[in-house]
Amino acid sequence: MGSSAPPSGSDPLNVTAPTGTDQYDNPYFLHSSELVLVSDRLSTPSDFHSWRRSVRMALNVRNKLGFIDGTISRPPPTDRNYGAWSRCNDIVATWLMNSVSKKIGQSLLLISTAEGIWNNLLSRFKQDDVPRVYDIEQKLSKLEQGSMDVSAYYTELIILWEEHKNYVELPVCTCDKCECDAACLWEKLQHRSRVTKFLMGLNDGHIAKTAKRF
Repeated sequence: MGSSAPPSGSDPLNVTAPTGTDQYDNPYFLHSSELVLVSDRLSTPSDFHSWRRSVRMALNVRNKLGFIDGTISRPPPTDRNYGAWSRCNDIVATWLMNSVSKKIGQSLLLISTAEGIWNNLLSRFKQDDVPRVYDIEQKLSKLEQGSMDVSAYYTELIILWEEHKNYVELPVCTCDKCECDAACLWEKLQHRSRVTKFLMGLNDGHIAKTAKRF
């Protein structure tokens, strides 16, 4: 579920959270000790997709994902939330700058928003997706159990599937009021495809026995 900005009539930095609620429910909440977002810095294109997933997870935990995906947009300067937005934007931008190599970081210094930094990194590092997706799908098409036991064969498939998942994102529903369950349907199709691939790569002696589990 995406982040959403607090109502413009509220003071985002002086909100007393009701008992039992999480301060992170307020996307403008900042914790003074948070300076590092992820431990591994982005340095090469090959690192990008695992780095991107780690960053998105870390920002989601802090309820700051909206500052890079555009769902928490900059309020007008006259809005009472403008100062809080500006501080949060700067801290998210700082997290991103501290999460990349020094060389990459220098190229981002003049970008004023966290969303701008994120989009810049996406445009620069996602351009290598097509050849990498082709390479992964080719490996998947050729992978068979062979001399491996079933567990090792399945593990090899999982590694490739998870890497493929980094490059090919689930479709996002654009319905005004979603009733199509696009993501759920896609996952079901993907699961069926994976089961078929797994069974097709098994040695003949294991197919009948393993198929009964699905």
